[in-house]
Amino acid sequence: MDIKKINEIKAQMDYERTRNSHPEGFPKLPEIPGKRYTDKTLYDLEIENIFLKSWLMIFREDEVPNPGDYKMFNKLGREILIVRQNDYSLKAFYNTCQHRGAPVVRDEKGNTKMLRCQYHSWAYDLSGNLVKVPDMRDFKDFDPNCKKLKQAHCDTWGGWVYISLSQDDPGSLIDFLNPVAHELECFNSSELITVYKKSVTVKANWKTCLDAFMEVYHAPTIHKDTVNILLDGSAMAAGLLKNGHSRMVTPKKINLDGGFLGAENADYVPYIETCDKIHAETNVAYGMFPNFITPTDTSGYPAILFWPKGLRETEFEWIQIAPKWPGDKKPDYWREQEISFDLIMEEDFKNLEPMQISHDSGVFESMPLNYQERRIYYYHQMIDDWIGRENIPKDIQVPNVLDPFIEA
Repeated sequence: MDIKKINEIKAQMDYERTRNSHPEGFPKLPEIPGKRYTDKTLYDLEIENIFLKSWLMIFREDEVPNPGDYKMFNKLGREILIVRQNDYSLKAFYNTCQHRGAPVVRDEKGNTKMLRCQYHSWAYDLSGNLVKVPDMRDFKDFDPNCKKLKQAHCDTWGGWVYISLSQDDPGSLIDFLNPVAHELECFNSSELITVYKKSVTVKANWKTCLDAFMEVYHAPTIHKDTVNILLDGSAMAAGLLKNGHSRMVTPKKINLDGGFLGAENADYVPYIETCDKIHAETNVAYGMFPNFITPTDTSGYPAILFWPKGLRETEFEWIQIAPKWPGDKKPDYWREQEISFDLIMEEDFKNLEPMQISHDSGVFESMPLNYQERRIYYYHQMIDDWIGRENIPKDIQVPNVLDPFIEA
């Protein structure tokens, strides 16, 4: 993050801390229709126009380090194989033999020299070319070159693997991720390692879940003994960024180099020396469209991913990455950090399913958002921008009112 932007954010935090009224010039946000969390038509449009078209972060690149290594992505009703090529590049394929549609691998991950159909033994090389068909004599006028594995778009950034299931060109990954990718450069993410991974399924719409991570307005209530002890929500500075991304910078009340109380007494505390100073003084949290949230820290950051499993069901997946520690034993710091972070997540989970029940009750007509919650509105606005408002029932649309407030 450049010094000019850091100074702008600090000035905004000072302003937020001292203001005693709604900011002049910022509009009253239209209320979010409650049906957006229960309408099946909108949900189907979100899957079709956002999750099956945009770039999606799926896992760390070091999970497939060697030629022939593969790993399955099996969310969104799709099975996609990410395969490390002999030249160490990555390719993504649908796990679908072009004969009768059987899978070409059954394991979630592994290593292979050949992708072989589990039904009739059609064989494909690592690049997806069909190289062997049993009883080829029985196929008349058959051209193997026309039956390659169907590819998905695949790229990497910061040690993360991204795919896009778009039938069209999804555009440049780095262009899509910026300006957040640029601001995260100081973490040298490709050099960080995975510390732990978790996955929890919650019975709530994916937007109900995502909204909860877009503001600190709720911290004094449900995180009063955790997040609220560490962060000063009254000075939170939010930024609306292009491509649907956003930033939330919240000053620390307790200036620890770690992410939990007691870190100052730990034998080992990870610290990324290249981080901007603002990451030591504040919690800089990013929302990256469409389903990635990360609260960063000088110790590293967790990637929190929200995967729709149905209209009223969401899989939370979080992956903590950090610098490699000396020796082979995981430091106690990270055991304590994992417990601390899981507790914070549990505090959020307690409200999500009851909120969905309220959304389904028929009495939750609309949601008034305050200035602190403008990232939520921007996110819903971006969803409608992607889908096209002409395709959405009028009574559940979100008007585009925040474009003038997107940072240049």
